[in-house]
Amino acid sequence: MANRKVYLAVGRTNTRLYRFDPIDGDVRLIDNVPVYVNGYTAMGAQYRGDGQEPLLHAVSGNKLVTMDPQEGTLTDAVVEGLPSGKTWYDGDIASDGTSLLVVSTPNVPSYTINVDAETATAGNLPGGGRWDDYSFHPKNGRLYAVEGDNGDLLHIDPGREPMKQILKQAVFPPAEASGSDGSRKAYAAAFFDQEGMFYVVDSAGNVCFLDLTDPDTVPDKAQRIDGRIPVDGLEVMNGAGRIAPLPIDPGYDYIVVDKQFKTSWPAPWPVQGRVYSYTLTVTAAGPTDPDDQRDVRKFRISFDLPSAEGAAVESSGVEVTAQSDGRVYVESVGDQLLPAGQSRPVDVQVTVPGSDLPGEYPLEGLKATRLA
Repeated sequence: MANRKVYLAVGRTNTRLYRFDPIDGDVRLIDNVPVYVNGYTAMGAQYRGDGQEPLLHAVSGNKLVTMDPQEGTLTDAVVEGLPSGKTWYDGDIASDGTSLLVVSTPNVPSYTINVDAETATAGNLPGGGRWDDYSFHPKNGRLYAVEGDNGDLLHIDPGREPMKQILKQAVFPPAEASGSDGSRKAYAAAFFDQEGMFYVVDSAGNVCFLDLTDPDTVPDKAQRIDGRIPVDGLEVMNGAGRIAPLPIDPGYDYIVVDKQFKTSWPAPWPVQGRVYSYTLTVTAAGPTDPDDQRDVRKFRISFDLPSAEGAAVESSGVEVTAQSDGRVYVESVGDQLLPAGQSRPVDVQVTVPGSDLPGEYPLEGLKATRLA
C-alpha cells in the first residue's frame, strides 16, 4: 500500500502530525489530530486498504500512540514489556502490518511492538551513531537509514548485534538541525516509494533522495532537493508511510504564483460538474524573499483536484504531467525563459466533477516551482 502523501511528526514536545508530499514539498498540518504534549517518535504506518489513509503508530516512553488522520483521533496505551523512561528514535512497521520495530540509544535493546496486542519483545542492540529513522525497502525488505553526522548510508539488520552496518560512506550531505532548542543534526524521517526511491528529511526540513530501485546498486551520492519544507522553524522528529511514485522530479524551489478567477460554467456531457477558468500568473521571484529573483526556464504548477473520473486541466503552453491522489501537476513545455523578476500569465480551465459545487473553485494548495 502507498499514498502520494506520507506523514511527519513535528515538534519535540507538543508534537503535531503533518501530511507531506515529497514531490512538491507540500506540508500541511492535520489540524483535527490533537497535539501530544509529551511528544512522540519512532512512528510507523499501518495501511488498511485502498482509498483509506493508514493508522499511524508512534512511541512516547512506554506508551503506544495511535493516530487516525481520517477521523482526527489520537489515543495512547501502555505497552506491556516496553521499558519506561527511554528516548526512542527509529520506527517502522514490517510487512506483516502489525510489528513496529523501534530503536532507542546504543545500550538499550531494540523492541518489536505488536501494535494490535500492545505488547513488546526485546531484540538486539542497535549500535552507535545519530540515525533517527529508518524504512523498509519495498523489494528486499531490508531496513535503510542515514547517519546524520557524516551521511553514511546504513543497513539496519534486526538479526545482528549491533544492528547498524555501513553500506556506503558519505552518500548524503551531513544533516542540519532546526532552529528549535535541543534540535539534533539528524535525518529524522525516512521513506521509500513503491519502486525503491529512498527519501530522507533532516531535522531542519532539508530533503534528499537516493535511487535504490536496484537495491544491489548504490549510487555514490544522493541528491538534495533545492529548498526546504516549511515547518515554522520546528524540529522534524520522525516520519512514516510509503510513497506512491509519480513520473516527475521533486522540487521545492518555489516562485510566486497568483490566481485570478474568471468564470465558470456547467461541464459538457457526460461529466456532471463545472468548468472553472483562471489566469495563473507566475513570477520569477521567491514567494517569501523579494530579493530572490532568478531566471526561470521551466516551471511546475500544482494544486488540489479531486481524483475522480472527469477531473481535468486544459491550458496552452503547459501540460499535465501527473494527476494522482487528489492533486494535479502541470509543467511548462520546452524552454520558456522568464527573466528574473518578470511575470507571465497561464490561462487554465479546470473541470471539477461533482454536484453542489461552488461558483469559484478554490484551487487549494496552489504552488509554483522553478524546475530549471
